[in-house]
Amino acid sequence: MGSGESKRRVIVEDADGEEIVTVTEAVVRRMKGLPDIDKTGTKQASHPSTASAPTPSPPVSRSAELDRATSVLKREAEDFYLQKIRDLQDRNIRLQKQTNEQFAIAVQEVEKKFVNVTASPVCQDLQAKVLECYQANGSEPLNCSAIVNAFATCVDRARVAASSSRMQAVS
Repeated sequence: MGSGESKRRVIVEDADGEEIVTVTEAVVRRMKGLPDIDKTGTKQASHPSTASAPTPSPPVSRSAELDRATSVLKREAEDFYLQKIRDLQDRNIRLQKQTNEQFAIAVQEVEKKFVNVTASPVCQDLQAKVLECYQANGSEPLNCSAIVNAFATCVDRARVAASSSRMQAVS
């Protein structure tokens, strides 16, 4: 080995078990590629340098570097979640459209089965008699009970007949 080499020693101390590494200023300067400063204050070259060697960029503080990395990560996370939201909104729109279409089909089926059913009035003669009786006996409605019972019986018979005719049509 040449006589130009210097022996350097790095000491790493464990400060009270806190896993903190203490590095001297001389080591930091060597890591940055800057010349060493001896005890008298004069600069010593740590490495033979050439004229074309790039000058080291000014050191960036660790907190600034962490802030930059944190902002990049935040931006990436925000972009990721905004894309997720857009995807979910698109999916929701498709599902809403599909649900609306299914609902419209179900409504059409129900209308076809039930809405077009027309019923003719039943027991119209008894209905007219009940109305006349109530108008004539406004203060004594119990006088019309016989006619009301006859009307109710007529309506029940018509309902049973209509129901049985629907059952036969379905089967």
